[in-house]
Amino acid sequence: MPTNKQFHDLLKRNGSDAVFHRDDSLDVCPCRTPEGYRDPMWHLANPSANQCNAAGFLPGSPTNLPVKAFIQPIQSTRATRLSTEYLLQMFGEIEADDHLGVFPFEWAGVNLNFQDWGRSGEDYIAFNGRRFTVVNSNLMADADGGEVNHHFEVGLRLITSEPL
Repeated sequence: MPTNKQFHDLLKRNGSDAVFHRDDSLDVCPCRTPEGYRDPMWHLANPSANQCNAAGFLPGSPTNLPVKAFIQPIQSTRATRLSTEYLLQMFGEIEADDHLGVFPFEWAGVNLNFQDWGRSGEDYIAFNGRRFTVVNSNLMADADGGEVNHHFEVGLRLITSEPL
């Protein structure tokens, strides 16, 4: 049995429920200044215009995909195979609510793309009633040398603990 199938079966049985939310809009809002900042006064002067996201892009058609993943607080991983050096490389300074996520490369026919993740909150992982941003991701190959695009190891940092 291919390891991607085994991994997906394991996720379906034992994985945590999460939502992969990705807003890939590239339409720049007219409120953006030449320096790349949002100008809230522009929106006050143009109340009928579409509201842009936190990065200053107009709404597109975001991916809002329920997914199964293995997600745990980073403190609980210290006794595993992950070295302190690896964790520091992934997170920089570790914060209290940082989590490590193991996500499939593909779920429900959608390739999960953690590259160029938005830092302003427009892209997030929803898990356990909270939203997280991706601070780092590594695409990992199958440990048995099979599939190159097997899973992602993702550093997650809490954006908000407000109820979703």
